[in-house]
Amino acid sequence: KLQEEDHRQTWLTLDNAARIYPAVLSEWSPDVYRLSVTLRAPVRVSILAQALRTIFPRFPYFQVHLQRGLFWYYLQRDDGIPDLHPLSSVPVSVMPGRPGNTHLLRVQARGRTIGVDFSHVLTDGSGAVRFLGTLTTQYLRLQGVPITGWKPFLDPEEQASPEEYEDAYDRYFDRSSPGPPGLSPAYHLPDPPRPLYRVITGRMSVRDALALARSHRVSLTEYLVAVYLHSLAQVRGSSVDGGDRTAEKILRIEVPVDMRRLCPSQTMRNFSLYVSPEIDLRLGPYEFHDIVQRVHHSMSLQVDRRELGRQIARNVRAQRNPLIRIMPLVLKDLLLSYVRDRMGERPYSGVLTNLGRIVVPDEILPHVEGFGVMLGPNRHMKTNCAILSYGDELSINFGSVIESRKLERLFFTHMARAGVAVTVAERSSEL
Repeated sequence: KLQEEDHRQTWLTLDNAARIYPAVLSEWSPDVYRLSVTLRAPVRVSILAQALRTIFPRFPYFQVHLQRGLFWYYLQRDDGIPDLHPLSSVPVSVMPGRPGNTHLLRVQARGRTIGVDFSHVLTDGSGAVRFLGTLTTQYLRLQGVPITGWKPFLDPEEQASPEEYEDAYDRYFDRSSPGPPGLSPAYHLPDPPRPLYRVITGRMSVRDALALARSHRVSLTEYLVAVYLHSLAQVRGSSVDGGDRTAEKILRIEVPVDMRRLCPSQTMRNFSLYVSPEIDLRLGPYEFHDIVQRVHHSMSLQVDRRELGRQIARNVRAQRNPLIRIMPLVLKDLLLSYVRDRMGERPYSGVLTNLGRIVVPDEILPHVEGFGVMLGPNRHMKTNCAILSYGDELSINFGSVIESRKLERLFFTHMARAGVAVTVAERSSEL
């Protein structure tokens, strides 16, 4: 195991959240996401390659390949620099997550845009933002932009601190804490998945969207989750095969929470958990105002260090279970695939993740037009929603493996009817 006092060790254990991903990787569910930045001038690939060479050693915990052991997957250190690739339409490549001699991120460029596809084995959104921000800042520095301060990104001339390596789940594990209650299966969009991944992006004013959320006395994330649930309820209500089973009447959204906000940590690895706002249509129909209030109170209760700590307790306790520890990896893969299906996919109608407001050093502000984010495909939940903001632009990105665009149309129509001007674009790629 990589020790804090010696960062020259050749291998690193996966953090607690990352352990499940290698067992469930597929072309349909690669557990890859993309963060991108669009500059105001075309990207010079030779300068970008130079920037990548200079900043990559600053992230030694990203200089790794995924390897398969007898009992666990692990990360093998490799000082090589990833190759640059042409930017693809959407993040559908499974390659960054396969065991072997491949880095767990892929740096790409086209036109004025730099994109990095990250495997969730490697890091979460917070780590991804800091890596792309550091790469972008160094690229502009090599272009002649003077940089006097790197925050909130990382100075490539500094050495990585031991805290950046830590498995923060293990640090905040409380063995006396009970696990969370189980979740029942939830409604999934009825359309069959197809081998084509589509991303529909809606762009709007942050100021207008915030004013709309505040008019309901809720946060922007809470408001957007409510719009997602309201749109799902309308799709279900218009479906010929709406279903009468309990699962078909529970609409539940997975909303990731950056735990660094609640449990201080400098880790650059995964440290996110999730809350699960829902509506139960067995109780009758919901007006939009009812959904907003239900989401607000539900998330207010769930975004709590003690409540979220129950998820850490369950997950770390399972990892430390002596029977699981000695189980051969081939059996662990089967077990983790079952756990992912039962706990990570069946209970959720969709996922909405909000990376929040991206802030950059003052010196590069004139050179950065915007940021984007996309989640990879998932054939079980079928749709997902990823959000971020930069300046006064709010970017809302729906990914889908089904033909119907009704959910996205209902979502963005709701925002437009509420008075927020929305610009919509679409892109797609074969799986």
